[in-house]
Amino acid sequence: MTEDNEGSNESHLTKGRLEALSDGIFAFAMTLLVIGLSVPDKATLVPTNAYALQVLLALYSSFMHYVLAFLILGAFWLTQHMQFHSVRTPDKLFTWINLVTLMFVALLPFSASFSGAFSNVPVGAMVFESNLLLIGLGISLQWWYATNDHRLTESTLKPAYIRKVRSRNLVVPAVSIAGIIFALAGSTWSTAIYMTLPFVFYGVEYISG
Repeated sequence: MTEDNEGSNESHLTKGRLEALSDGIFAFAMTLLVIGLSVPDKATLVPTNAYALQVLLALYSSFMHYVLAFLILGAFWLTQHMQFHSVRTPDKLFTWINLVTLMFVALLPFSASFSGAFSNVPVGAMVFESNLLLIGLGISLQWWYATNDHRLTESTLKPAYIRKVRSRNLVVPAVSIAGIIFALAGSTWSTAIYMTLPFVFYGVEYISG
C-alpha cells in the first residue's frame, strides 16, 4: 500500500508551481540586468556635461548587451510559457531540465555585464553567446522531451505544431553558434549577430508555415 502511494506521487510538483518558479527567475534575471549599467563613482567628483557624455558613450557596449539580453530573455520566457501550456503534468526529468535551464537564465546578468565590460575581447562575447546557447538548448530539450511520443502532452497536439516549435526553438542556439564562430575568428562585434533574430524568426515561421 505504501509503495503504491509512493509510486503514484513520484512527482509532487505541480505545473503551476514550476511555472511560478520559472516566472520568478526570469523576472529576477531581467531586472538584475540593469545592474550592469553602473555609473562610475567619479561622477560625483566631476559633475560636468563633458564627463557625463563621456560616461554615456563608454556605456554603449553595456547598454547594447542589456537590451539584447532583456529582449532575448523576454522571448525565452514567452516561448517557455507557450510550451508549459501544452504540458499536462511535469515529471522529475522535465523538472530537472527546467531547473538547469533556469540556472543559466539566472547567470545571464553576469554574462551580459562581463561581455559589456570586455567588449573589445572576443572571449567576452563568447561568454554571453555561450550562455544564450545553453538557455536555448535547455528550452529546446524541454520541448523535445515533453512532446516525444507525446510523453507529457495530449495526443491531440498536432505534429506540425510540434515541428514548428522545435524549429523555432533552435533559432537562438543556431545564431549563438554563429556568433561564437565569429568571436573565435577574432571579431569583437560578434554579438551584433543577435540583431538578425527577428529576420531569422520570420524566415523560420514562413518556411514552417
